[in-house]
Amino acid sequence: MTPGEQHFVEEMGQFLASLGMTPMAGRMWGYLLICDPAEQTAAEIAEALQASRGAISGTARLLATSGLVRRATKPGDRREYFSAPPEGLDLLLGSAAAIYRQMRAIAERGLEAIADRPAASKERLQEFHDVMGFVEAEVPRVIAAYLESRPRRTS
Repeated sequence: MTPGEQHFVEEMGQFLASLGMTPMAGRMWGYLLICDPAEQTAAEIAEALQASRGAISGTARLLATSGLVRRATKPGDRREYFSAPPEGLDLLLGSAAAIYRQMRAIAERGLEAIADRPAASKERLQEFHDVMGFVEAEVPRVIAAYLESRPRRTS
């Protein structure tokens, strides 16, 4: 990898770690977004990321479960190949609405729990609830508009 590519991979690792995933998950996904060829074996990924095959294997399971990584085999080849499919991002974007819906529902329960308090003491939680409700409604529209308008790429 070039220094720029390595920086990108490390930055993805740090970013996804800030969202609750492991740094290795971010590094692996970042690498699979830029590697050539697009499909890589666990050994190739381990070498590129200077990681153990065990770390790659565990991370691949995590990323495959979330839809960010595709696992595949090739006829006559016993190895497994990993790639970052375009639809993985669609799944990630699609789950965003569910996250905001859950946060809004939690805020609703919080508002119920403090219903007997004066309005001024509920303002922060009410604002949080209202923002989450707005985002919950708008995120699916924005994602749908993007998916409808995005250019189709052929690799």
